[in-house]
Amino acid sequence: MIRAQLARLRRSRTFADSERLLEFLGFVVTETLKGGGGALKEVVIGNSVYGREPPYDPRIDSTVRVEARRLRAKLKEYYAGEGQMDPVRISLPTGGYVPEFTLQPEPAEAREPHPSDAEGIFRDGMGAAIAIMPFRSLSAETEDESFADGLTDELIFRLQLAQGLRVVSRSITFQFKDQAYSLAGAARELGVDAIVQGTVRREDDMLRVTIEVADPQGFVIWTDRFDAPACERLRLQERIAITALSRVRFDSSAMRSSKIGPRPSALKALGAVYRGRQLLDEQTPGSIRAALQVFEYVAANAPDYARGHSGIADCHCDLYRLGLVDHDTALREASAAVRAALAVDPGSVEAHTARATIAAWLEWNRAAADEGFRKAVELGENARASRLHGVLLTIMARHEEAERLFREARTIEPFSIQQDIAETISRYQARDFSSLRAASLGAAGRSAPAEVLVYRALAHVFDGNAEAVRSQLAEIEHVTDKFPDMMLAAAELQALLGAPERGMRVLDGELGASTHFARAMLAAALGRDQLCLDMLEKAMDLRELSTVWIRTDARLDRLRHMPRFSALMERLNAFVPTGTTGLADPLAIVQP
Repeated sequence: MIRAQLARLRRSRTFADSERLLEFLGFVVTETLKGGGGALKEVVIGNSVYGREPPYDPRIDSTVRVEARRLRAKLKEYYAGEGQMDPVRISLPTGGYVPEFTLQPEPAEAREPHPSDAEGIFRDGMGAAIAIMPFRSLSAETEDESFADGLTDELIFRLQLAQGLRVVSRSITFQFKDQAYSLAGAARELGVDAIVQGTVRREDDMLRVTIEVADPQGFVIWTDRFDAPACERLRLQERIAITALSRVRFDSSAMRSSKIGPRPSALKALGAVYRGRQLLDEQTPGSIRAALQVFEYVAANAPDYARGHSGIADCHCDLYRLGLVDHDTALREASAAVRAALAVDPGSVEAHTARATIAAWLEWNRAAADEGFRKAVELGENARASRLHGVLLTIMARHEEAERLFREARTIEPFSIQQDIAETISRYQARDFSSLRAASLGAAGRSAPAEVLVYRALAHVFDGNAEAVRSQLAEIEHVTDKFPDMMLAAAELQALLGAPERGMRVLDGELGASTHFARAMLAAALGRDQLCLDMLEKAMDLRELSTVWIRTDARLDRLRHMPRFSALMERLNAFVPTGTTGLADPLAIVQP
């Protein structure tokens, strides 16, 4: 079974073009199966897999450690997406090179069809009933125990406000505090559809909170983790509870109206959607593709749940944003998914948000997008709707309104990488460089997304503080190495700091999957103005999303007096509808 699983990994999309990582994995798996796992040291792998001559020396060569981290990330991505139903899970624990093998339980639906399958994933009812059990502190500190109780209270308070959720009273659930209980027994006793529990752990001056939601049989539906400085205790309780609320909703109009309740298959679908949304929030090429696989699985296995379809639409829009799929493909796939979502649930907040995103990004129909985002939030609060509406208003130079929407989105979902990216890019394009400088490059550390680091660095450059960027270049290169456009941005920053050599090599060499807009920005940094304009014209031909920033991006200021640039602006203004003209229905031109 293990060798068969290794073969699945070799055939997978996740490991496509990762031959060396597969060789690494194949070597450690084979040695372990032969009983030689105890000899799997860094030196052995370095010499056997990477063929070092002279012999591998871990004191001066970190290749094996770096590749091991990449392999762990790839395995995590694979099992979150296309491999989630595989019978065997292979992992490489941190701190060692001996792989572990775990047999996955056979899916219940593969053993025996659920009697409700033909009836859909919902039943008649009054929404979903949940119990939030007292969180446990894993330390003996009194203040950590108090924090755990306060977090439980905050979760009860926040989740009972959600439409379609019924929350068991604190006076009942706290009877289980410091008591041994089984999840299945507690769920049966309390008569709930799901149980929320978690732990609080202190690590130096940081607090780590883990939340877990389980079904009535005790199987985990989804889990999440939050880290923050211990000094932010009270604020952290509120932020975690609000984020959990934003992610635990079913986004079903009938559920919000307390007309239906979840069957067991609905909880499984919700868990998969939650995982898909976690992956989508990471906003890396690999995580978005993995999220797409999760949403496709939900759409196929829970066709009466709109969130699978709306997730597919969001993934195609985000892949388009990063230049990873072309305009026509994104429009076709996202539009079809939105139609499917609205056919299932015309009142789905996520589906209306995706529909507005299509109007904003793929049709460039501002009026339809503005109206669509407003309609989505009228149906129910949604962080993505408020966030992307804010980006749209930034494009329209309505910066105060955009900032208000960003604050709304942050209130709905305090922990969000997508939020960090949207705020940073929008403030850069609004030329609010001082606020980005205040959020210093170093403060975010390794947790900062690639796009955030790049645009903060650009803000420093254009605000006259280029020297602050020099010490951060290595970190920026480290986090941008998986983004075609961001790799060019790292070379662009070096050019802006007076070191154009790498940028010249990149621009004259193989540019890979990078967008023409990113190539234009690198050409501008190198002073190759005509090439920059060539690339911008090509980006317009291909309808790359980043071209909406031509009118505001500070990197293009030097070109604004040129006739070719003026022609580009005229073309951009003519192409983007600015009033109520254009398509009444932004999906109308796409045939089912």
